[in-house]
Amino acid sequence: MGVRLTMRGRSQARQAARTVADLVPHGTPTIASDQKRAVQTARPIARVLGVQVMTDPRLREQGLGAMEGHTADELEPLPQPTGVHPADVRWAGGESLADVAERCHSLLDDLAARHLSAIVLVTHGDTMRILLGILDGRSHRDLDWDLSLTNGSVMVRNVDLGELH
Repeated sequence: MGVRLTMRGRSQARQAARTVADLVPHGTPTIASDQKRAVQTARPIARVLGVQVMTDPRLREQGLGAMEGHTADELEPLPQPTGVHPADVRWAGGESLADVAERCHSLLDDLAARHLSAIVLVTHGDTMRILLGILDGRSHRDLDWDLSLTNGSVMVRNVDLGELH
């Protein structure tokens, strides 16, 4: 499902694997979005950690409904519904940021129940932004849009998932 990594993307994945290998113990579980480029990014990471990639659809990027597959210049602006925060709108029939946050909360709850000492998650920019927001105690309405999340970025958070609630 989705777009494959380019040669540059594969190089970024190998670099991310080298970085991650220095940050977490060998054998650390690696979970990726089930979208093709995330799985392709996760494989070299899992290989250096000596594990298999597990996939979870809750790590998918935000579904954009009718906007999927279009460039920004191909899209017409949509009116903001009155009285609804933009992060709660399902633009063009896609997912709202609230929807993505709900599935991210679900994933983090499941991970907390596993009592892992470390985990590697491989996901997409806005999904990562939402995960980081949750881990930092913010809502889907208060995300760090200035945070640079380039392809192959490695973000580290030391948190006790059991303390998120």
